[in-house]
Amino acid sequence: MSQPLKTALLMVVLLGISIPRNGMAQASKIAVVDVQALTLASDEGKSVNDKLDKRIQAITAEMDKARKDIEAKENDLKTRDRVMSAAAKTQLQRDIDEGKRTFERKSQDYQKELNDTQNELLVPIAEKAKQELAAYVTENGITLLIDLSSEKSNVVWASEGNNVTVAVLKRINDAYKRGGAAAPASAPAANTPKPAGTTPAAPARPTTPATPPAAPKN
Repeated sequence: MSQPLKTALLMVVLLGISIPRNGMAQASKIAVVDVQALTLASDEGKSVNDKLDKRIQAITAEMDKARKDIEAKENDLKTRDRVMSAAAKTQLQRDIDEGKRTFERKSQDYQKELNDTQNELLVPIAEKAKQELAAYVTENGITLLIDLSSEKSNVVWASEGNNVTVAVLKRINDAYKRGGAAAPASAPAANTPKPAGTTPAAPARPTTPATPPAAPKN
């Protein structure tokens, strides 16, 4: 097969032009969607993120206080080294070491808590989004759906009319409201999906719980 003919066939596939097969025309309907945004930018997803943010703030405040307490003891040991008795210095060093061990243990425990909580709360929302997306695809006769949020997405360009993210998000939010939940008071602009233009915008990524502050170094 000549190169020009190969190129022509490739363009036919990319543009979704119907190709007759056995006398029947098989139409193609291609769409793109930001799957991650369907979870994170939905009203329920934003509500969950608000809960996670509040917990993260509380943990961060607690860990910052513990870190400052350790640093204060270390500074006290350094500045009063010559005037403290050997027994006092030994006890203070023990307090510092114990504080650091407790800090590290809590840091690991809180990180696990945040990760587990995120999965527990977001996975069910992602499943609902998947169901609504499947229903939308079926109802609209979409034959090929491409995820813009995939790390391996090869989408270079997509027409705004092919992006179904906003339409599916509306279905998800409507279902959430029918369940008796109210929409969040405000919606962070960073999580609002945008239809693909000449160059698709960078997809939204899952919110990763903040890691508690690291323990002070010796």
